[in-house]
Amino acid sequence: MAWTTRKPCTVAEDDMLHCGDNVAVAAIAALLLGPFGMFYSTRTGAIVMIVLTVLVALPTLGFGVLLTLPLCVLWAVLAAMRNASGSALQHA
Repeated sequence: MAWTTRKPCTVAEDDMLHCGDNVAVAAIAALLLGPFGMFYSTRTGAIVMIVLTVLVALPTLGFGVLLTLPLCVLWAVLAAMRNASGSALQHA
């Protein structure tokens, strides 16, 4: 069984083709769940940020999360935008 990294395209009620990740969902998931929310848009980025968050949070007694959380949101949004534009170009 092969794992795909792209989400399938769907046709919405307005007859527009919607492909890839939803950027708003990616941002909210990363904001609420931190690096675990990044699994919606990027698996590799989520694993990297989980390791980085642990390495930063332990010596700073958890205050390092204030630095890594915005990075998680930014990375998730950029990955979702890349996935959405890449899928749209593939199916155009």
